[in-house]
Amino acid sequence: MIFVLQITQGTVDIDFSEALGNSKSVDADIIESRLLRSLLGLVVGGSSAIIGLGIQTLFKNPLAGPTTLGVNSGASLGVGIFYLIPGIAVEFQWIGLSLFAVAGALLLLFLLLSIAGKSFNLTFVLIVGLLFSYASYAVLEVLMQLSDDAGMKSYVFWGMGSFNRGTWLSLALLGLVEIIGVSIMVKLSNWLNIYSLGDKELKLLSKKSIRLNKRLLLIVFGIWIGSITSVVGPIAFVGIVVPNILKIILRTSNIKILLPLSLILGANLVLLADLISRGAIFGFMLPINAVLSVLGVPVIIYFLIKRVSGVRS
Repeated sequence: MIFVLQITQGTVDIDFSEALGNSKSVDADIIESRLLRSLLGLVVGGSSAIIGLGIQTLFKNPLAGPTTLGVNSGASLGVGIFYLIPGIAVEFQWIGLSLFAVAGALLLLFLLLSIAGKSFNLTFVLIVGLLFSYASYAVLEVLMQLSDDAGMKSYVFWGMGSFNRGTWLSLALLGLVEIIGVSIMVKLSNWLNIYSLGDKELKLLSKKSIRLNKRLLLIVFGIWIGSITSVVGPIAFVGIVVPNILKIILRTSNIKILLPLSLILGANLVLLADLISRGAIFGFMLPINAVLSVLGVPVIIYFLIKRVSGVRS
């Protein structure tokens, strides 16, 4: 339903008969643009929700999300270097923004894995990831002071999140990454279910498999987050909100049940946010992250209140 609205609704009215009769008409171009945005929204929304589900399960923390590892910050730093250092965007335009973002995400991830060492304590990884995030933001603040107006403007617009930069090639690449990521999550779903149950059940798993699968999932999530961020910018709240909504409604933490539903709900949430952000409903345009924040923050507040009430009782 939302997918259909994405294509049919907007600030500009479309003559569908004209678009179907003339593939080179303005109406046909608008439909193609909306179709691309819709498919991109499906991929980004579903991917963000599944990444959030995986990270929450791995860290055993319902408020963990794609930003927890600091990988988003690494991608942001890569984009910041591309836009904010004068001359870089012109000199390395042939490489493209995406490779800078993915390179930043992977660099931070491998630094994280190397510092974590053999013990690979997830609490330690979480703390180091947050420290890396703060360090990245500090470097970005310095780069902003050195940047020119054009670079600053480009970086700010990128940070708001947008599907305007998406292309059919980037959609195909993100779709491929999503297929690989979902396949790995499905393959490890039984392992994740046992891992999430607690220390007693964890003894059923070998220490080797625990360490190996943690590293594998973190690398997959890092590449996945970096790829999404490079194309559409940082997408807020979806990875935290969607898994928690499903867990509250369904009262289950079974990965096999939550995985497909997270894919569907995450895709629909991002499509709805994009529909609102481009003015198709209320007639004025907003950054997509602003819309996702309005939709997501009440859910997180509700979850926190419910959790605190449960602890007190």
